[in-house]
Amino acid sequence: MAFNSYYLNILVRILLISATNFGFFYFLLKGDRFFTVLFLGILFIAQVIWLFHYVNSVNRTLARFLLTLGEEETMVKPLQQQVEKTFRGLQHSFDRLNRELGRMRLENEYASVLIQHTVNQLGSGIMAWNDKGEVELVNRAGLKLLALNQLDNMRQMDEEYPGIRTRLEGLAEGRRTIITLVRSGVKVPFVFWASGFLLGDKKVKLASFQSIDRELEEHEMVSWEKLIRVLSHEVSNSVTPITTLGANIKKRMGSVLAGHKEKYELEAGMARDIQRSADLIEQRGLRLIDFVAQYKTLMRMPEPRLKPVGLKAFLSDICSLCSHFESAPDYRISCNVSPSGLTAEMDRKMMEQVLINLVRNAVEAFGEDREGRIQVFASQESDDSVLIRVSDNGGGIPSEILDQVFIPFFTTKEKGSGIGLSLSRRIINLHGGSIQMTSEPGKGTVVNIKVPSG
Repeated sequence: MAFNSYYLNILVRILLISATNFGFFYFLLKGDRFFTVLFLGILFIAQVIWLFHYVNSVNRTLARFLLTLGEEETMVKPLQQQVEKTFRGLQHSFDRLNRELGRMRLENEYASVLIQHTVNQLGSGIMAWNDKGEVELVNRAGLKLLALNQLDNMRQMDEEYPGIRTRLEGLAEGRRTIITLVRSGVKVPFVFWASGFLLGDKKVKLASFQSIDRELEEHEMVSWEKLIRVLSHEVSNSVTPITTLGANIKKRMGSVLAGHKEKYELEAGMARDIQRSADLIEQRGLRLIDFVAQYKTLMRMPEPRLKPVGLKAFLSDICSLCSHFESAPDYRISCNVSPSGLTAEMDRKMMEQVLINLVRNAVEAFGEDREGRIQVFASQESDDSVLIRVSDNGGGIPSEILDQVFIPFFTTKEKGSGIGLSLSRRIINLHGGSIQMTSEPGKGTVVNIKVPSG
């Protein structure tokens, strides 16, 4: 029987207690064996305590064994041996139960590890938190997108992005919501999807999110390309005939000034005025055609010919090319790379065009009241990309203008075309990278370019 050993131990102890009790009353009634009665009384009490201790000990051992089921074998085996001494018939059942619980524990651990590795492979950020603000899950992409090293509680997010927890708690389930976060001084738009569920007695919110800065830039650039295509077509079709007509008028008026007054019956002074006007029409028309041709380069941008480029030699060439610009104030430029053997996957000529344009912009921002300094620095990022940073100590850019600097046609320069930074962003996007600008009036501007490493 399953409990023979247990019952036998109980029976033996009860029989001993009964025998002791019988002897106690027997000698007590005889009245002449005081020490014998005292001894039997003490023995009776000890046997009762022994019985209770035995029952409690068995119960505690069994309880500990049941609590440790499914744990490591080294923890279960000693208790299992104790239980088997008392309940030998339960050995097979406990073995089978323990193996089943162990298998379930391993399956749960496997599922947990698999889920963690799976979400870490996703490019989108994934995070889950309970109603106490404790973060149950966050993947590597999520930490990277939020620029955080770790995330254990939503308070950490509120410290980095004030008010973000309230906004995330208010996300409607199953609906896409765009939230703009300020990361390292740069506004970055994110799209969030959220859902909620119960995990035991906890309410859990699950959110997936992704930066859409690149997508918005691409969409914006496509829109500008369409607009430029229409404007270029219409302006070219309108200006070209006017320019041609102006050239013809100027040519004919030239013949008047050459002595053909009798043919046109015009005064020489009037002819000169007409010739100057025609010349002005032609020049303005040619400038407008050239202006339109510049914007066509945004649409005709060739695909970059990507190959590994050593950045130390590349930036050294940039410093040499940009060491002096005509009619520019005095300034110093320095270029550094860390590590020195760093390479990037890029089109050298196109990237050279971008950096020269950025350095020229920095030079043009210098005033006469300070010594201009420009630093070009390249470093390896943790996400296997290369950061190229161009910083200056110029006058900076007001915040109300900073958001518009990459828009085609936008310029604050008297003779600027508004194409330089737009073209630069287009080139960086074609490289699969990103470009961001931060600035503080009176202190300077920083441009960060990220491109794939070589």
